[in-house]
Amino acid sequence: MVNAFGSAAWQTWALIAYIVFLVGVAAYDIRFRRVPNAAVYPAIAVAAVAATMRPGDGPWWSYWLAGLAAAGLLLALGAASRGGMGVGDAKLAAVIGLVAGWPGVVVALFVAFAAGAISGLTLVAAGADRRTAIPFAPALGVGAIMAVVAGRQLASILMPWLG
Repeated sequence: MVNAFGSAAWQTWALIAYIVFLVGVAAYDIRFRRVPNAAVYPAIAVAAVAATMRPGDGPWWSYWLAGLAAAGLLLALGAASRGGMGVGDAKLAAVIGLVAGWPGVVVALFVAFAAGAISGLTLVAAGADRRTAIPFAPALGVGAIMAVVAGRQLASILMPWLG
């Protein structure tokens, strides 16, 4: 089985664990409206170590920069929106960036914001107002999975100048 993590059996299990992690964090965010530090901090550590060991996918530091850039973007958006986006979302984005790397992190965030917009519009149509808290971890999870499954292909569509 070939996937974004490679083709070894341990890499397939890592992919499954990553998807289970994303689904668990999304479910927790839906229920409690927060991203659990108890899950995200260990995931950041594991993803940072794994990013240094990715054979042939590019330099390790590009994964670290992708994680920092994703976290920084969501922190900036949270500050600009005065708490509209939480720090937990930024920490989750760091994990996603560490796993997806460049240009996968762009795909993950693009898909996440599109999915978040769709869910937000759906909730507004259902009667929610501007103050209704909308969990963003599920949208980040959808983006992260899309980046792992089809990141390079989607990146070539979203950013054709990358070649």
